[in-house]
Amino acid sequence: MEYQLTITATGQPPTYRTVTVDSPAELAEAVHRHARGLLGGQIDVHLDPETLTGTVRRAGADAGTFTLAPVEQHQPAAVDTTAPDHVAHGYTMRDLDRAARSACTADRSLSSNVSLRYDLAWSAIAEHLVTTEQPPSWHELVRVGWQAIYQDVKAVRRLYGVDSTGRSGEVASAPRFVTYWTHVATDTAGEGIVERIAVHQVLATLPEHQRQAVVALATQDDYQKAADGLGLKYKTLTARIRHGRRAFRTLWFSPETAPPTKGTDRRVASRAGVPDHCPQGHEFTPENTIRRPSSRGRRCRTCEQIRDAARNRAGKAAAA
Repeated sequence: MEYQLTITATGQPPTYRTVTVDSPAELAEAVHRHARGLLGGQIDVHLDPETLTGTVRRAGADAGTFTLAPVEQHQPAAVDTTAPDHVAHGYTMRDLDRAARSACTADRSLSSNVSLRYDLAWSAIAEHLVTTEQPPSWHELVRVGWQAIYQDVKAVRRLYGVDSTGRSGEVASAPRFVTYWTHVATDTAGEGIVERIAVHQVLATLPEHQRQAVVALATQDDYQKAADGLGLKYKTLTARIRHGRRAFRTLWFSPETAPPTKGTDRRVASRAGVPDHCPQGHEFTPENTIRRPSSRGRRCRTCEQIRDAARNRAGKAAAA
């Protein structure tokens, strides 16, 4: 059974709710739930089942009154299914309009204009009516309508990041919405996340042969090893790297113009005949190589240590 509940709190305008129960005994419980949500705190509900009216008391004092009015349970009459206004299962276009209006009345969100709510309910009810195999009840059609309104409201709130756990209704108040659109956009850690995502997105736009060359060089960190790994000539690899790098930089800095590159990639040293050992015969391993931003080239760490030790001995000898 469906009822129209009207709660009039002391000093407040009437509030309307739709109550659906299976038996008269559940009426008081349903009224108590809605009244408590409206007034808050511990309340007592006194319902007269004969007149369907009652009072709400809070802290021993009258807090308001309420009335219940049965909602007419419309059932379609026997109609000619060949009539122009027949939709399905005995329901007509007039029934469809009444069901959509009842769904708007049952909706509690009231978060958009009534025309939009009506259109959402009407479309959902019409679709359900013509697709269901069993004749639906009137209550089922109304429920489909207000659920469609609720789902649209929920989707819009999610789109604008409204916190579903709060009652403020403020845009961009949901924690995850704030994390995605604010923290990622401003925090240094967020910039790293964005750049890692952007690298894969830009790489996916390159032709396959250029993408393979760029990835191989990034993996091997050596032009010759990258060429050998792909089974290419050195010049073929460098040509693919050159074109791939140009396309990559164009998209990376888009919509701005990519700045010009400066200097030479240090990884070409493996092909430029740079010795693998220092003049004293020490191998240029990663642990034995010193690179300083203020100077070009590589310096041997072992030679530096030998020179430092010699200068210390000379200093001690001079002091003695």
